[in-house]
Amino acid sequence: MKEEKTKNVRASVQAFIFLSVSTVVVLYYMYTKGVIGFKILGVGDLNPYGGWSAVREYATDSSYAFEGISSSMALTIAILTSAIIGGRFFCGWICPVGAAQDLFSWLGRWLKIPEYGDNGRKAAGLELVKYPILLVLLLMSVFGYGAVAADFSPWRALLSLPKLTAAWSEMEIGFVMLGVVLLASVFVPRLFCRYLCPLGAAQALFSSLGVICLNRSRDCKGCKGCMVRCPTGLNLSSDNSDHSPECTRCLDCTRECRMEKRRRMELTVGKYSISSKGYVLFMLAVFFVVWIGLPHIWQGGALNHGTLPGALKDGIYDGEARGFAGRILTEVVVSEGRLTEIRIIEHHESSGWYEEVFMLLPGEMIKKQRIYVDEISGATKTSKGLIKSVENAVKKAF
Repeated sequence: MKEEKTKNVRASVQAFIFLSVSTVVVLYYMYTKGVIGFKILGVGDLNPYGGWSAVREYATDSSYAFEGISSSMALTIAILTSAIIGGRFFCGWICPVGAAQDLFSWLGRWLKIPEYGDNGRKAAGLELVKYPILLVLLLMSVFGYGAVAADFSPWRALLSLPKLTAAWSEMEIGFVMLGVVLLASVFVPRLFCRYLCPLGAAQALFSSLGVICLNRSRDCKGCKGCMVRCPTGLNLSSDNSDHSPECTRCLDCTRECRMEKRRRMELTVGKYSISSKGYVLFMLAVFFVVWIGLPHIWQGGALNHGTLPGALKDGIYDGEARGFAGRILTEVVVSEGRLTEIRIIEHHESSGWYEEVFMLLPGEMIKKQRIYVDEISGATKTSKGLIKSVENAVKKAF
């Protein structure tokens, strides 16, 4: 990869990943509607906060039992691992919300719409806002208000775009937030990443431990020519220390200096320089090996307990339990001593997360005559809520 081609390569990687994620999401919604009989990943598997959810459950729920690393947990680990090793690479090269913002920024430049304040530098200091946002979201999650925060998530809204019409009533705030973020990117590149994204804040904190650094080359005279087009509005450090943790590693600054071709920013590991090509290939490998590999190394085992007794009292019984966003009310039908039907009467679960749970788990319970069946990866809280609600209903038939 020649340095001057870095920008085009990044755009290609972003486009490929964005299209891949879009394909996965479309196939998943077709799967939940019964149009096709397979899925690649569920929307819940693309939840970048899955690892945090598991930590929170472990700390706050005495009934929590570790059942293996899910794809959503592995995604969190992959994002933070890549941040520790090479900075906010996920933000600059992989994140679909970041790619969408870059697209709208490009459209703004193509339409010759002026960008705010020299690429947003007049708003210096606002990048600190995302850190208290991260703290507030974590606290809301701990105290059971995670579903409220999820309503504001542009990430969740982006994954739900294939069913915009059907999901609008449930996620209108998120869709509005996504629209505002994308339109604002026309005027301020990467506005959400720079000032509001809690995931970006978490990566910036972890990237301070970075192994692969981005700093000035030894013969740099500090002309700042390499920083003119920095999408996050960064400036050169006064010394040769590592670049700001706010950097999203787009690598535009590693191209030849506008003033003197030899002088530019460079990637280093200790005293050794590495090429942009080597960095990108290594970071992509780290991210996808961790995300795809961990769930196969630590898989959850099947649940073998909870088989129903063979002499349940016939009748219709209701049960209730808390899911991710509120209570899940179910109604079960017992006929000839067996569980024959499970109905979801009321719920407030998040669109994109609950469909597969409600589609598969009741059928598994009836088929196996077992309350405790395998949870759906990425939607464990909803799965547990449904299972507990059915359990509470079935107890009335003993």
